[in-house]
Amino acid sequence: MKEPPDGTGPSKAFAVELGPSWKRWAKRRSDSELEAINQRLVQLVATFGKPHAHAGLGLRHLHDNAFEFRVSRGIRVVFLFFKPNKLQLMMTGNHDEVRAWLKENM
Repeated sequence: MKEPPDGTGPSKAFAVELGPSWKRWAKRRSDSELEAINQRLVQLVATFGKPHAHAGLGLRHLHDNAFEFRVSRGIRVVFLFFKPNKLQLMMTGNHDEVRAWLKENM
């Protein structure tokens, strides 16, 4: 039987950073939408890398290290994942805005 970890291993916590264009995209969101994004972000940080645990987030791999999660039917957040533990928020928008952003930036 394996012994439980002694707490000396590397941290599983993710650092969340705001990308260069995040402020511009976030200005388009209301306070309640930004609060919903923050709540979903907390869930994402707690479950990222555990596929069965983040099933309700609408997490999708978009391109290389780009991912998106859904906040609601019309709001998606695109972020980049940098190993080992950094998430960088890039933009928030609807489906069409996400596609346009990917086409322009990836």
